[in-house]
Amino acid sequence: MQFEIVHTLPADPDTVMRVMQERAYYEYLQQHHPDVDRIEMLSLEDRGATVQRRVHYQPKPIIKSVGPKKVPPEAMAWVEESTLDKAARRLTFRNVPVKDWVQERMSNSGTIELRDAGGGQTRRVVSGELKIRFPLLGAIAERVVYGKAKEILDGEARLFAEYLKTRG
Repeated sequence: MQFEIVHTLPADPDTVMRVMQERAYYEYLQQHHPDVDRIEMLSLEDRGATVQRRVHYQPKPIIKSVGPKKVPPEAMAWVEESTLDKAARRLTFRNVPVKDWVQERMSNSGTIELRDAGGGQTRRVVSGELKIRFPLLGAIAERVVYGKAKEILDGEARLFAEYLKTRG
């Protein structure tokens, strides 16, 4: 399924880009985000014009079982592997499931564009494709996973302003 999720953030695009590179931001989200069990910046490498990031996400469980099989909470964890193009204010990402058996069935990639919305605000546009390969239930699972991803992004957008206040 194709998707697009849009938020307006209370800072200019350059500030938003800087915050996206701050480990302290992810620590703040880890402490305050109600929809995740874990968010952790694993690596950040500034290469001048671009920044390579790896961020681990583990949402609170959304699927407890598939038929008689229990689904462990870490089954829905993924690592965002991304490249931020500073000049274009565009991040290209691929979310890689942590569990091999999930990697075989799910793929998610896309972009995050940071657009100047005027008045010191940024329009963040997250777009991409989510594909779950599972007989008969793939489309339903895509909608469930998309819904959880949207909740996580909505929560990040709400917490962004609070985090800015902590920076002083």
